[in-house]
Amino acid sequence: MNLQMKKSLIDIACLFLVPIAIGIVSCNKDTEPDGPILPTGATPYEASEVTFVPYGTGSGEQVFKKAPDFTSELTLIFKERLATEEAFAWDQTFLTFNTDVGLETELRLRYLQAETEYHKSFAIYMPYRDEAAVVRTTVFETPIDETVLATSFFADLVTFHDTLAIYGVDRYDVFEINPLTSTEASIDSETNFTKIYFNTTFGILEIDQKNGDVWIFHP
Repeated sequence: MNLQMKKSLIDIACLFLVPIAIGIVSCNKDTEPDGPILPTGATPYEASEVTFVPYGTGSGEQVFKKAPDFTSELTLIFKERLATEEAFAWDQTFLTFNTDVGLETELRLRYLQAETEYHKSFAIYMPYRDEAAVVRTTVFETPIDETVLATSFFADLVTFHDTLAIYGVDRYDVFEINPLTSTEASIDSETNFTKIYFNTTFGILEIDQKNGDVWIFHP
C-alpha cells in the first residue's frame, strides 16, 4: 500500500471518529448538569433563607423542661449542620437526644411539591420508638414563607402566630406545626409527637407528645 493510499484511509477514519468523540462529550455534558436540579421555576436558597434554621456550630445544647412543674428535663444536643444543596435536602441540621443516643432529630430545608405548587419548606423529623422499640419518625413541615399558608397545601397543617404566649412567655413569629401525615396504628407509640412550635430566633420552642407530655424550651 503506497503512502497516498494510507493517508486517504486515515482521513476517512478521522471523519468517523471525530463525530463519535463529539457525541461522547455531548452525552457527558447532558448527564452532568451544572448545579442542583430544582423544581421548574424554583430558585436556589438565599443565604438569608438558610438562616430560617437558627442552629449551627456553637449552638451546643437546647434544654426543654416538662410542663407544668418544669422539673424533668430533655436536652437536644447539636451534632452537625450540612450544606447539602440538593432539592430534597438543601440544608440539614442534626440534634441528638440526651435521653436516648439512638434518637436523632433532623431539621431540613428543602423543596416540597404538592400537585401544581412548590414551596421552599422546612421539615422537622422527630424520632420516637414504637411499642417494639424500633425507631420511627414523624415529619412536621411548613413553608418558610408564612404568607402562603392560607392558600397552600399547608392551610390545615400550620398556623402562624405573630405573638404567642407559651407558658407565660411571649414568643414572636411562631409556626404551630402539626404532623405532615398521620401515623399508622401498627407503628405508633405514646411517645410519638403530635405538635411542634418553632420560630427562627430560638428554633424549637415547644414539643408535644401523644402521652400528654409538653416540653417547653428554657434558654
